[in-house]
Amino acid sequence: MEQFEELVSAQTWAANQGQAGVEYLEKGAFERGLPEKGNALFDSADREGMDHTSQNQKISVQGESVGTPPVILLIDDEEPFRSVLKQVLLNAGYDVVEASNGAEGIRSFYEKPADMIITDIIMPEKEGIETIIELKKAYPDVKLIAMSGGGWYGTDIDFDMAKKLGAHTLNKPFALQELLDVVGELLN
Repeated sequence: MEQFEELVSAQTWAANQGQAGVEYLEKGAFERGLPEKGNALFDSADREGMDHTSQNQKISVQGESVGTPPVILLIDDEEPFRSVLKQVLLNAGYDVVEASNGAEGIRSFYEKPADMIITDIIMPEKEGIETIIELKKAYPDVKLIAMSGGGWYGTDIDFDMAKKLGAHTLNKPFALQELLDVVGELLN
């Protein structure tokens, strides 16, 4: 019984952390004039429609199966935020591999390269710009999205560098649909 209560407690904590991440994304997106709060996430009808598409197959425009879905390496040190983004990407039909910092992300990418990398810029151990530079040296054609909420100095310098390295940039917080639009654009 005690193990069951611990499991329920852990699941409740995880759900609360996920909701906090969603609220953070929606609040910031609304403040920046992006889709209104509540529209940033899929409603239940959208989610039901996505559930009919197997996560192990991607459907082409002609309706034919074209194999496994694209793999996205998601690198961010904030677990609740990373968890929300992972779920949104999974619901959209992508496979997602997670890393909590740049060093872990690079190791993961070298073990199994992904089709795209989404990385935070400000992280411990190895920050995003270092991560982008290292991966671009080894894989010049890798598709990248760099995201940041800014630090004490803002995001302009980091975003300028990320763009010069070939990454698309997103200011945190952003609307979840904005992320999906950029991912879809870069992968197609």
